[in-house]
Amino acid sequence: MDQVAAPLVAVEWEDITAYSRTALPEDFEPYRLRKLTCGLLWKETPEYVVIVGDYDITNEGRDYRHNDFHIIPRGVIRQLTYLREVASPLDQLTLTRESRMPPT
Repeated sequence: MDQVAAPLVAVEWEDITAYSRTALPEDFEPYRLRKLTCGLLWKETPEYVVIVGDYDITNEGRDYRHNDFHIIPRGVIRQLTYLREVASPLDQLTLTRESRMPPT
């Protein structure tokens, strides 16, 4: 898969929750932690998905271009939503220096 053309996704998942030195509640529902992670769907396996949240389009030729990634086990995923099937090609994401700089 061309990693730059990876689909953009939103993954809703439930994190492990642990508390100590507190009384056991009657209702555990308020203690559950649900997360939302958005980014490039970098890899899918039967056991997990990898979401890259920050991809440096100017870091070409270096060992890595991602700045962070999440490995999310499929067992904790509540929903995976495709926000865009394929990301825009790099030439559509490239900005000139003038278009990125605030006016002086």
